Amino acid sequence: MTDTTYKVGIYLRLSREDENLGESSSISTQRDLLLNYIRENDLFFVDEYVDDGVSGTTFNRNGFNRMIKDCEEKRINMILTKDTSRLGRDHIEFGYYVERYFPEHNIRYVAVNDGIDTFKTNNSANDMLVFKSAFNDMYVKDISNKLRSSLYTKKRNGLFVGCYAPYGYKKCEEDKHKLEIDDDEARVVRRIFDMFIRGDSLTKICDILTKEQIPTPSMKKNMKLGQENVHYGIWSTRTIDSILKNPTYIGNLTQGRQKKINYKSKKRVHTKQEDWLVVEGAVQPIIDKETFELTRMMFKSNRNRRSKGTGITDKLLLRGFIFCKDCHHTIGFREQIQETKKYGCVHRVYGNCNYWAKRKNQNVCTPHSVKYQIIEDLVLANLREMIQQNVDKNSIENQLKNSDRLKRKKENINREILKLEKSIESIRRKIDICYNDKLEENISLEMYKRTYDNLSLEIKEYENRKKEFEKIRSDLEKNEKNKEDYYMEKIKKFLKLKNPSRALLSTLIDRIEIDEEKNINIYYKFR
Repeated sequence: MTDTTYKVGIYLRLSREDENLGESSSISTQRDLLLNYIRENDLFFVDEYVDDGVSGTTFNRNGFNRMIKDCEEKRINMILTKDTSRLGRDHIEFGYYVERYFPEHNIRYVAVNDGIDTFKTNNSANDMLVFKSAFNDMYVKDISNKLRSSLYTKKRNGLFVGCYAPYGYKKCEEDKHKLEIDDDEARVVRRIFDMFIRGDSLTKICDILTKEQIPTPSMKKNMKLGQENVHYGIWSTRTIDSILKNPTYIGNLTQGRQKKINYKSKKRVHTKQEDWLVVEGAVQPIIDKETFELTRMMFKSNRNRRSKGTGITDKLLLRGFIFCKDCHHTIGFREQIQETKKYGCVHRVYGNCNYWAKRKNQNVCTPHSVKYQIIEDLVLANLREMIQQNVDKNSIENQLKNSDRLKRKKENINREILKLEKSIESIRRKIDICYNDKLEENISLEMYKRTYDNLSLEIKEYENRKKEFEKIRSDLEKNEKNKEDYYMEKIKKFLKLKNPSRALLSTLIDRIEIDEEKNINIYYKFR
């Protein structure tokens, strides 16, 4: 074997987008084509390198990397592919290897079906190489756009299109685009909401779930990525935060919370909430709407909280509700421990305007110094007195019922059902007219059958949609009966207010404002 002998490696690649092209692009077909080329041109075959099911937009592939290593070790000096798209579809990366890397390492590259041979100087096909590379790139972009459009349509129609179902759900075996509740995971989801409403921090929830060795969402979905990481299997605050803010758990299927940067990158970024795709009533709820709304309100009040840690200030009943009346910034609280002869060690909590505390030398506000316990005692006393003396039980019940969106939603559903019934009746009249036309021989039997089949399919589609709306209406009526108990329980809490919790206060109090003279104004969420 002389120095001019070409030691050939054949590269075979097939990805999901290429499968649509049929058998002509299969691995076996590529292999047969390239081996025939080797025999016909009396070349020396060394090895084959295969990447099956790998996108051409990335060049980080096992088979490709092994081939490049063999090039550097001079095991091969010629590469064969069926066409340029098999080597890769990324225009920039393709150009780097064909125009820089292969020439610098004296590697001959041949794309058989495209007529490309980098060692032939008078080959007109080589002049078209840059255009073929760009076309291969545009092909992937076009496929990506079409796929994205198709997925968007499915999402808008309430169909689930993700690889993994949201934690608490599983894909339906009969239809992968529908979700059903996973009982084991759903119990954990409900517990997470209960712990948060009870006042547990995200960190504490993580610690409890991790200590009890409850599998994380990634473990439950058998996601292998990150298993070697020391954090694998440990619940994170980001996971808990994502669960608590996901509207899917109240039945509103939410997708598009993350997106890829572009069709060439696998990196995903979080999208803004207004860009989420939310379809109401698309899945069975795990959490009731009142619990989810309460969680949202508690998140809002927690954002106003300055203290971090697990001391007494972290457990204040009114933390996050109290603001400076003058500059509208939050009042921050700190704990002081004093030794007294009579009571021993005494814990007291004092508050100041946070804006003043950060910029004392700029005269932006005043201290607004206040004892926390004075505020809590006054607020709770005012709340009890106001409710017991001025709020009528029946008026609260009526106010809650009238303000609830359940009635409005039922009316919308009834209107949709009525529209569908009218549409079905109209189509049936068309079938009768078409049948009379057949009897009078105005149309042929073939035309009648074709028209009848099309109209029957429309009726079936409308009837299925009608059944879906009727099921939603039935579920709403059941929820309405269950809400009677909810209303009574809420009223009793309003009237008695014994042992108030942060969750209950979040439903009642909007904010509390304090001026420099320690005057307190309480703003409620109800009239």
